[in-house]
Amino acid sequence: MRLVVAVLLGLTFGAAAAAAAAPNPGALVLTPTQVGVAYLKLAATDGVGLKNRTLDLCGVDYPSEQLRTARLQVDYLRNGGTLGLSNEVVVYKPGGTSQAMREVIAHAINCPHTPITPGVQGLPKLVFEITRIKDSHLLKDYLAVRIRVTGTVKGKHYDQTSYAVYQRLGNVFSGVYSWGPANAAQMAFCLHAAEQSAKNLRKTASPATGTSA
Repeated sequence: MRLVVAVLLGLTFGAAAAAAAAPNPGALVLTPTQVGVAYLKLAATDGVGLKNRTLDLCGVDYPSEQLRTARLQVDYLRNGGTLGLSNEVVVYKPGGTSQAMREVIAHAINCPHTPITPGVQGLPKLVFEITRIKDSHLLKDYLAVRIRVTGTVKGKHYDQTSYAVYQRLGNVFSGVYSWGPANAAQMAFCLHAAEQSAKNLRKTASPATGTSA
C-alpha cells in the first residue's frame, strides 16, 4: 500500500511540476519598450486562447494548428504613429513548432501570385506577393517575409504592404506582424521587434522547462 501511495504521489508531483514548468505566453510577449519609444500594449481582439488561428499565411492548410496548447496575441500602437505591431506567442505540443515552421515556410514558397478569390461574387480579388527577407540576428530556421497584397476591393484599387516574422524555440512559437507605410522604416521596425522577440524566446531554452532547441 505504501508503495502504491508513493507511486501515486510521485505521479501527481511530476504532473504538477511539468505544468508549473510550461512556458507562459504572457511572460514572453514583447514589452512596449522592446517595440519602441512611447508604444502602448493593447489587448488584441480574440487574442487569448485557441479559437483564432495562428497561421494563415497564403492559405488555411495548417495541420499544426491542432497541436497548440496555449496562445496570446497583443498589439502595440503609438499615439500619432503610423507603424503598428502585433506579437503572437503560442505554446505547442512537442514537435508542434517544427511542424508549424515547415508548413509556413512551404506556404510562403508556394503562395500563388494569382487572385486568391477569383470569380467569387461579392469577394475581393487579391494577389499576394510574398518575398523572403534576411536578418542574421533572428533564431535559426526563422521565416521573415514582406507581404504585398494588391487587388480591387469594393471597386477601389487596394495595395498594402506588411511584414511577418516567424520564429520558434523548443515548444514556443512567436509571430511578429507589422503594418504601416510601404517603406524601409516599416521593415526595420518589424525586424527590430522580431530580434527582441528572439531574446524573449531564449528565456525558455533551459533543461528545466524542457523547451530547449
